[in-house]
Amino acid sequence: MSIPTRLIGKAAIVTGAGRGIGHAMALRLAQEGADVAIVDINQESAEETAHEIRALNRRSLALSVDLSRIDLIAAMIDEVVAGFGRLDIIINNAGRVEIKPFLDVTEKEWDQTIDLNLKGTYFCIQAAARQMVKQGAGGRIINMSSVSGRHGRADSSAYAASKMAIISVTQSAALALAKYNILVNAICPGIVPTPMWDQIDDDRARLFGYEKGTARAALVETVPLKRAAEAEEIAATAAFLASGDSSFITGQAINVDGGMEMN
Repeated sequence: MSIPTRLIGKAAIVTGAGRGIGHAMALRLAQEGADVAIVDINQESAEETAHEIRALNRRSLALSVDLSRIDLIAAMIDEVVAGFGRLDIIINNAGRVEIKPFLDVTEKEWDQTIDLNLKGTYFCIQAAARQMVKQGAGGRIINMSSVSGRHGRADSSAYAASKMAIISVTQSAALALAKYNILVNAICPGIVPTPMWDQIDDDRARLFGYEKGTARAALVETVPLKRAAEAEEIAATAAFLASGDSSFITGQAINVDGGMEMN
C-alpha cells in the first residue's frame, strides 16, 4: 500500500523518537513529506533516526533533551524553529514505565515517571502551542497515552496515573486551543513489540516469577484480534492526526489496541 504525502511543507517534532513507536512515527511523518526534529535523551539514537529521515530527502535535527527538565523545553522549540522556520506538529511520545508492586513504589520512582510522562508532556504542549499561536496557522499536537490510561494498573500504578492524566490534559488543551485551530488528540496504544515492552516483560518475569515472554503472550491472548500491534500501525494513526484529514477531530483519545479497550 502506498503512503500518502499529506505533510509536505510541514515541520514536526517527535519526542522519544530514538527507538520504538517514536522512531516509527518520525519515519512515517517524513515519508509523508514532513521535516522532522528528533528529540531523545540518547543523542546517538536521535542521530540514527535523523540519518534515516535525511535518507528520505527530508530535513532533520537530532536533539538530546531531558524533557523532565522543564527549563530546557522552550530552548528545544526555539532550536527547531531556527532550523525549520516554523513548527506545525508535535508528537509528545517520550516516556518511561516502572513495573513495581503498588506498595513498593518510592517517591523518587513516582516523581521520575510523573515528571517525564506528564509534566514533560504538559509543558511541551504549552511551548509548542505558543509557537503555533504566534505563527497563526493552526497546528497539530498529539500526545501518547496508553491503554493503561483507561484504568488503573496494580504493577505500574505511576505509569497508569500519568497516562490517565495525559488524556485529561489532552482534553483541556483541545478546549483551550480550539480557537487557534490547534487540534490536540491522544493515542492509546495497546501491546506493541518495542524495547519498552521488552523491559516490561523482563520486569514482570523478575518480580513475579513469570517465565520470560509469557506475560506478554498472555496479554496478547486477551486482544480480540489475537495479535500485538506493529509500531507502524501506531505511526499511521499519528500521521492521520497530524494531517488535514483529521481537521474536525480534537480532544479525542484514540485506542489503537486491537479491541482491548472499547471506551
